[in-house]
Amino acid sequence: MLRAVLLLLLPALCSATNTGVFLGSYDVARNNQDSQYGVTVELPQSLTAANFRPQIGILRSRYASHYVFAGILRRSTVFQRASTPYLELNFAPGLYFFGNQNDTDLGYWLQFRSGIEVGYRFSDQTKIGLAFHHLSNASLAEPNPGTETLSVHYRVNW
Repeated sequence: MLRAVLLLLLPALCSATNTGVFLGSYDVARNNQDSQYGVTVELPQSLTAANFRPQIGILRSRYASHYVFAGILRRSTVFQRASTPYLELNFAPGLYFFGNQNDTDLGYWLQFRSGIEVGYRFSDQTKIGLAFHHLSNASLAEPNPGTETLSVHYRVNW
């Protein structure tokens, strides 16, 4: 199932303008914190006049839980120049695949990820940022423990 989802994302990866990797902590508000890593791809077209852009990605925890998502992001820069700090807000529904008993079971296959990132865009358009996200099933099912992630993101333009 996961391989099929990744194959569906392949065309988007080929047309991406901004691809990133991230590494961080999963379950940051709990005693059983875990590592997480993943890939994000920002697509080139803006969806609205407010510059909401489509984003897809995959997150994996150390204990093999996966979250495949597709959503939107809005990035605002502080200055109108090549190198500048930025603030990003993002939201993405996605498919959750529970790994094993060492991870927090988020209770449902559909999860919603919302987050904020602060970072710096360099003159060559690469970006580095610190992101905080919340994942939850929005009370569509019980239990709904939710989880938080904290990660460092690095993005390059193609």
